Amino acid sequence: MGKANKTPGAQKPQGPDRASDTPSLRRFLVGPLDLPAGPPDKMADEVRTPTDPEPSLLTSSHAEAPTSVDPAVWLPLLRNLPTKSDLKEANAELRSSIMAELQHVRQDIQGLTHRVDTLEQGSDSLRLAQEVSTSVLQLRSTQLRNMALHIADLDNRGHRNNLRLRGLPETETSADQLTGMLLSIFNTLLDRTESSAIDFVRAHRALRPKGTTGSPPRDVICCLYDYGLKEDILRKAREATQFSYEGTELQLYPDLSPATLAYRRALKPLTSLLRDQQLRYRWHTPTGLAVLSDQGTFILQSPEDVATLSTDLQLPPLQFPWPDPLALYNQAARGARQTPLPPRPGCNRGQAGRRTGSQM
Repeated sequence: MGKANKTPGAQKPQGPDRASDTPSLRRFLVGPLDLPAGPPDKMADEVRTPTDPEPSLLTSSHAEAPTSVDPAVWLPLLRNLPTKSDLKEANAELRSSIMAELQHVRQDIQGLTHRVDTLEQGSDSLRLAQEVSTSVLQLRSTQLRNMALHIADLDNRGHRNNLRLRGLPETETSADQLTGMLLSIFNTLLDRTESSAIDFVRAHRALRPKGTTGSPPRDVICCLYDYGLKEDILRKAREATQFSYEGTELQLYPDLSPATLAYRRALKPLTSLLRDQQLRYRWHTPTGLAVLSDQGTFILQSPEDVATLSTDLQLPPLQFPWPDPLALYNQAARGARQTPLPPRPGCNRGQAGRRTGSQM
């Protein structure tokens, strides 16, 4: 009554068959070797794109798949795939390996840092010690130079009453005869009679062996008691253009220390320039030079003083090494013995001069 009679033979329309979806999933589960080989395509001009469906999938939805998927092929592959725990374990091993290597690198860097710190501290200590040593060395060098100048001054003060006479022939046979020759020469310079008395402390030839025949005579060194008389004789000798004794030209100089003479020889380029420029100068005791000019007096005791003099007086540039007082004393003195004395026969130098208890 309330139900309509079904028409015989009429069927209920059904949705799309699920069998038609099976080939679309099957294509991802079946390897290319498991698919059946179809007939070769005779359409050479037609190009199949990757998105085009396979021809076997376009068959009737009621058609069954030609082959089935073998679980024995893909199940082992799925079982061999790494799991999350495997990835975590591999990540942990990789992390531990990297951390171990980083720890070694960190230790090496720390060791290098310690060595660098030690070297820097050592270099700082060496630099400070070098600065102290350099300052002390400069101080000691200055003190030694001052001592050398002081020694030269004392040496010259010990010779301040001495005169050095050059060119006098060695014809005397005794010290008294040499003293008589000096009396005649000095009294002539002073415009006094030859019999005027002059008190000599000593008078002798230079302390070196007598030269061969024809060699220049040795200088005569004499010491006077009266310093004023010595200065008068030296001044008269400078004022006279020349003086002689028995036809022999003579020269008179103050007796200076070997270091002072070497110092003055080293300043010869400077004194030659001053003479060429007609500038007067005098030696400054113990070592130095006093230059007299219209602008005043210049005291030269260092290379900087020479540069100042050249700038103020507009002198030509002059380059020469300034003498070092210490180097002057390092040189062997003129006439000094160059070889040590031979030892006494029968004893060594360590025992020379000693007395034994039996000899007392």
